[in-house]
Formats: sequence, structure tokens, C-alpha cells
Amino acid sequence: MYGNAAAKAYQRVDLESAPKTQIVERLFDRFARDLDDARDAITRKDIQAKSRALSHANQIVLQLRLALDHAAAPEMCANLESLYNFVAMKLRDANVKLTIKPLDQAAKVMTSLGSAFKQAHRK
Repeated sequence: MYGNAAAKAYQRVDLESAPKTQIVERLFDRFARDLDDARDAITRKDIQAKSRALSHANQIVLQLRLALDHAAAPEMCANLESLYNFVAMKLRDANVKLTIKPLDQAAKVMTSLGSAFKQAHRK
């Protein structure tokens, strides 16, 4: 029990001290892992695991959407918000229909966004 608390404390400090760009990269990476978990859970028909994975993935999309600074880049943020809304809709579809195809569509969008963000960050 203490080990788990220590691990969580380490993760929290690591996250709080990380540069914002690295945090966003981690969110995209974790989103991909959540979708892998959801695919596996849907295949196994494990409703609870599917719900946990999709709920977490949806929280990531929500946080990315909330982090948009519309005042700084209104057109880009509007486009990103539309993409995040599309991804959220696909997560809901996968959750309700217990099918993987919407996850593939969401993953394609988020993988492209994550790659573009990482590439822009490195320049």
C-alpha cells in the first residue's frame, strides 16, 4: 500500500515539474494506450474495463479541448475543437455499440494531432 502511494506521489511530482509541451505529448501517448485497452476489452467483452479505458480517453480529450486558447489562435482552436468533438463522438459510439471501428477513427485523428504537435515542439 505504501509503495502505491509513493508511486503516485512520484508521478504527481513528475507531472507537475514537466514542461507543458511534454505533458501534452504524454496525454496523446496515454490516449493511444487507453484505446488499445478499450479495443482489448471490447474484444473480450469486458464491459468494466472498456468503460474505464474509454472514460479515461474521454477525459484526455476533454482536457486537451479545455486547454485551447481561443484568444491566441481562434481559427486553429476552432479547428482543433471540432476534431476533439469528433473524437469524443467516436469514443461514445464505441462505448454504446461495443465496436472497434470508431476507436480506429478516433485513433487516426489523435495520432495525426499528436505527431503534428510533437513535430512542432521539436522545431
